[in-house]
Amino acid sequence: MKLFNYSVKLASSCVVACIIASTAVVIAQPKPLQNNSVIKLTPTQLKVLRSLGLKVALPSYVPASFHADKVLVEAGRENVDSLRYLVVYQNLSADKCFAIESASGGIGDLPSGSRSYPINSPVFGKSVLEQGLYGNAKQPTLLSQWLGEQNGPFYRFVGTGVIPELSNCSNITPQEAVKVSQSIRYFN
Repeated sequence: MKLFNYSVKLASSCVVACIIASTAVVIAQPKPLQNNSVIKLTPTQLKVLRSLGLKVALPSYVPASFHADKVLVEAGRENVDSLRYLVVYQNLSADKCFAIESASGGIGDLPSGSRSYPINSPVFGKSVLEQGLYGNAKQPTLLSQWLGEQNGPFYRFVGTGVIPELSNCSNITPQEAVKVSQSIRYFN
């Protein structure tokens, strides 16, 4: 009987892992718990991020009054290069937002914007935050070059308008965006 229970639990876990691995998942959670002040994610959001099997990197600095509003996870069947996540941060009045994006591979360099701001990450080294027209943005926005080790995964700051999830709010200042980018650390 114990062996049967173990097999059922194992099979259930495999089914859940396969569902997550073959579809895109969007989870929006309420404001994080008060004791979660550094990473600003709920336990459910963290569980979803960890389900990808990627190294999770998040900012250790997020401006006051911001919380993780959404966690989007995408895992394709074809290869490991299609593992991605996006954590959307929004302030309490929902008028400012940004995201941290991760990709397991298949990235390219970002063209220079109209203005560049240096990033000096203690974990990932030197990079640049660009201000320009990127993605779906209709006005200049912020987007950083990818940060990460040579073989990935890779991480970057994403400003408003670049993707649909960031279309109904405005950017934080470039200085705050640099501060957020420089604070991205691996979360164990």
